Amino acid sequence: MAVSDRVIDIQVSKIGASGRPSAIVTAAESVSLDKLAAGIQKGLTRNTDLRKKLGLKACTGCAASGIDIDIRHRYDIVLQAELG
Repeated sequence: MAVSDRVIDIQVSKIGASGRPSAIVTAAESVSLDKLAAGIQKGLTRNTDLRKKLGLKACTGCAASGIDIDIRHRYDIVLQAELG
């Protein structure tokens, strides 16, 4: 499976490790910073429905406050193991 530089994955948790909402963003190494920032804004910080579900009541301009964002590289091969 080839890693696409046109897609980023955003995984959101209402309660992260810090006790606040958190998001893990994975993207290919070839994604430019501009595209990454635009994708995060569109999919996360400017998404009013998501902000409501997370309990964030900040205005659109400062919606990122209160959510931890972790940006990671997407790998070519991802293994999933079934536990149990």
